[in-house]
Amino acid sequence: MYRNQLQHVILEIGRRFNLKDIYIVGSAAILAAMPDPPEGELTATRDVDVIAPYDEERLGDQISFVLGEASDFDAEHGYYAQGVTSETPEYAPRDWRSRTIDIQVSGTVGRCMDPNDVVLSKLGAGRPKDLRFASAAASLDLIRRRILLDRLEHVDCSDQMRKLITDRITATFAA
Repeated sequence: MYRNQLQHVILEIGRRFNLKDIYIVGSAAILAAMPDPPEGELTATRDVDVIAPYDEERLGDQISFVLGEASDFDAEHGYYAQGVTSETPEYAPRDWRSRTIDIQVSGTVGRCMDPNDVVLSKLGAGRPKDLRFASAAASLDLIRRRILLDRLEHVDCSDQMRKLITDRITATFAA
């Protein structure tokens, strides 16, 4: 996914659903901080994870239906929107919304999760693609080890999970 594709999704969500404000989480959010990343892990996603206003699950479902995977929009453009809830970035710090980076397209603002918060969430999820994404973000100096460790204190998780994420942070910067 590229910045212009993210902007197109924001535009279409605003236009089709008359929304002025949405949250973008997941991989595509990185494009707010780095509009033109090198080809690779940071551009690999085809989806934009969108949290609708007031975390309305029904509206998220509608976004997924109209602009989601296998929709006419996806077939035409090769990328899509996925309506999610605030539960999706499970390992994000509680205060992640206070640090979003805005992308305004026409009358709609996409409030994109900060790169450190995106990566912290991905390190918690721990899938191979998430770990590769974190390593790519670190190699491009988009994230900072100290910030990740500080923000990890604001993640709701068990002590065992906190230790695992700490180990993953260390491994990300050791590579």
